[in-house]
Amino acid sequence: MKKILVPFDFSVVAHHAYQFACEIAVANDGEVHVIHVVEVQYLFGNGMPGQPYVAFDSVHTITEISRDAEDEFRKMAEALGPGATKVKYSIKTGSLTDLILKTVTEENIDLVVMATSGAHGLKKFFIGSNTEKVVRMSPVPVFVLPKALHLKDVRNIVLPTCLDLTQGELIKKVQAMQQFFDAVIHVLYVNNFPTSLIRDEEVEVSLNDFVKFYGLTKYTLNIRRGADLDGAIIRFAGKVPHSIIVMSTHGYQGFKHLLRGSVAEDVANHAVEPVWTYVSQDE
Repeated sequence: MKKILVPFDFSVVAHHAYQFACEIAVANDGEVHVIHVVEVQYLFGNGMPGQPYVAFDSVHTITEISRDAEDEFRKMAEALGPGATKVKYSIKTGSLTDLILKTVTEENIDLVVMATSGAHGLKKFFIGSNTEKVVRMSPVPVFVLPKALHLKDVRNIVLPTCLDLTQGELIKKVQAMQQFFDAVIHVLYVNNFPTSLIRDEEVEVSLNDFVKFYGLTKYTLNIRRGADLDGAIIRFAGKVPHSIIVMSTHGYQGFKHLLRGSVAEDVANHAVEPVWTYVSQDE
């Protein structure tokens, strides 16, 4: 976690993400990249060549917004003071999600820290939230913060699992985070009643095999029942103080995403607790 990217819109929750990223950078002798994206409003004509295009008024507005952002970034840099962690501020124009992903690649980012207030109803179904898109597509881990968080606040890691033993890549990252935060891992299996036919006694045996296989230490084993996986995970985490939720997603896109979805994306979009996600390459 040497290079941390923070998408920033100057909201209160964005400041929370920025402060948390700075704390991580200080602890790791790293640096923070803060980007403010001005999304372009396009106009479409009736069959004219070169569509879409940007209206003159939009260009004028973009210039004003960029100037205001520069002033705010200047104040933020001055507030850090000399000797503080290294922070780079930039203003970009275009699609928020596309520019986040592009910056991750160009700057060799290790972690994205972003705030979210969630998206609900028809808006979520048709277009989702920017956070959800980044969670699904980012090649590096994403830390989603719905509220203020400090390093000292993290004492527990909630780790939902499907009990398969092909999650080596994810578990290595979880163990690294456990060491970084000095946290307890709470392994969670949601027995998806009524669709699941597995008895809780069988699940308990599998959970013990799971932690032994991966060599986990400082952990608890937990079984919950629920028809909705994301809801059961969120409810469990809500009862574990000072916790973050750690999950992997397979990054499904397009029609495949609509058919199969992602529990991790739903949890990141609705949880009250902070959520760390990673697009797993494990099969």
